[in-house]
Order: sequence, then structure tokens, then C-alpha cells
Amino acid sequence: MSSNPNRDPETLRRTLLTLVNEELPRLHGRTPQDWPPVSSDTQLFETGRLDSLSILHLIGAIEDHTGQPVPDWLVSMKYFQSIETITQTFGHEPTHSNA
Repeated sequence: MSSNPNRDPETLRRTLLTLVNEELPRLHGRTPQDWPPVSSDTQLFETGRLDSLSILHLIGAIEDHTGQPVPDWLVSMKYFQSIETITQTFGHEPTHSNA
């Protein structure tokens, strides 16, 4: 299986920051200016930036970036704490599995 040339951690980080800062506020009827911007290390759940609908949008962005579905076992708050956590989990070629 060949590696995905788009699977660059920095590209994923930028994509997710744009999604969280610019697109997700609109899902809640807000403008990006209504919420302070998040950084890579902002705790997304603790600050109220993520909910179940937002997670689905993040998963879609991750799948678009990696070209592969996100395994069910990785859909956990543990892996979605911050943009940095998400990038560390999904921004590299897989090296482990749930097996």
C-alpha cells in the first residue's frame, strides 16, 4: 500500500485549525468572531468548542486528509482533546492498530 502524499501533519493541523476557528462556529449559529480563536493546544472539549456534531465534521476532515476512514476505536475524546492531539493521532502513517 503506498503512502498518501497528502498525509502531512502540518497540512492536517492547518486544515483543522481553519475548520474549528472558521467553519464550526457557523454550525452553532455564530460567526468566527464570536469565539476566541483556538490554537493547536487549546482543550477543545473543556472550552466548549467540540460537541458530537463538531466531531463528525472533524472526522470528515481527517478522512479527507488521510484518504482512509477513521477506525471506530479512535473516535474517543482521548484522541480529540486538542488540534495537536488530533494531529499526532491522525497526521502520520499508521503505525499501530487496535488488534
